[in-house]
Amino acid sequence: MPALLIARFRGDVEKLTRAYDRAHQAIMEAGGPPGELRHHCAVGDDSLYIVGVWESEEAMRTRFASQQMSDALARTGFPPMDQAEITVLRLHAVEPPL
Repeated sequence: MPALLIARFRGDVEKLTRAYDRAHQAIMEAGGPPGELRHHCAVGDDSLYIVGVWESEEAMRTRFASQQMSDALARTGFPPMDQAEITVLRLHAVEPPL
């Protein structure tokens, strides 16, 4: 079942955004995250949010537990996922369809 990830990183939004841009570029150059169907990044006054649609919760959790992901985040200065407020939901509907 597809899963929706919402990850909230609190902190200096400008610093988080620069680190996100570096991390996202490195991840995409390496072929992108397997299992992620849609990806969004948004910012608020005190947080950066990553919102993604994944093939399954298992695919999402496997990816974020991988050493490759941990290394990419560390190299680019982006906080590790365990510093985020994570919400994972079962996806009911999406438009346009996947």
